[in-house]
Amino acid sequence: DLSTVLILWFAGSSAMAGLLNIVPRYLPRYGMAPEWTRAVRPLVLVFTGICFAVTILFKANVEAQAGAYATGVLALMTSATVAVTLEARRRGEKAATAGFGLVALIFIYTTAVNIRQQPDGLKIALFFIGAIVILSLVSRVWRTLELRVERIELDETARRFIEEAAAGCDDNELRIIPNHPDTRDAFEYEWKEREAREDHEIPADEPLLFLEVEVADASEFAGVLKVRGVEVEGHRILRAESAAIPNAIAAFLLYVRDLTGTRPHAYFNWTEGNPLIFLIRYVLSGQGDIAPVTREVLRQAEPDRQKRPAIHAAM
Repeated sequence: DLSTVLILWFAGSSAMAGLLNIVPRYLPRYGMAPEWTRAVRPLVLVFTGICFAVTILFKANVEAQAGAYATGVLALMTSATVAVTLEARRRGEKAATAGFGLVALIFIYTTAVNIRQQPDGLKIALFFIGAIVILSLVSRVWRTLELRVERIELDETARRFIEEAAAGCDDNELRIIPNHPDTRDAFEYEWKEREAREDHEIPADEPLLFLEVEVADASEFAGVLKVRGVEVEGHRILRAESAAIPNAIAAFLLYVRDLTGTRPHAYFNWTEGNPLIFLIRYVLSGQGDIAPVTREVLRQAEPDRQKRPAIHAAM
């Protein structure tokens, strides 16, 4: 009995060590777990609680847990052999690919036989997989209104554009037009600037900056927002890539506020379409109806309305 307890304790400790390395590194990064899961101690408590729950569920019977444990170990070793086989194939090592492939087939067969004889392990695994997927989706949706930007980096041109625009505004309002780029030529920017000035009654002598944020990888939850400045026949454009457009715009407006001491004003046009479809698009791809989501992200990030960057939307 003592030997069995020690073996199971070591196996459980090894599994927990692996989880403590994987979960904080990947799940919060993709928004699939709360930010507190980056800390080790709370995770230890969570995993320990799960261990106690499983032990109570099986009434602390080692024989009853044997099938589930064997399935877990075999699945781990099978996935490792398949990964090594694929890596050997990628490197073009034919002999190694054949050898590792044979080992992988043996483990796949052994795992299948074990699952057929003792299906409890598969049932428990599917339960935890389903729970992880559901909790990850809930976390991703719950955290969509965070800023989702670790830091902002400006190139020299972008910094100069911002500083000169801040120096040229008379009423301490730095005016920014978030723009979805089309042709990116002078005609596009001239037309959109004229439209923004007419719709929002912006004086002709007030400097305007265009801000263009495109989705690079929607699976990423947070990252570094790198902004570069570009000039197209007198029109000054700030371009960046992010995982989510509204969050990046909100984070950039707050950054500009702190950098220049002004209160940025962003001017949008309402997007035609179904709000529910826009919401789904935003959760899945980081796009959608940008103006209201940007305002909500700002509202949560900055509770003081006097300090919060202003959002304007016109037809």
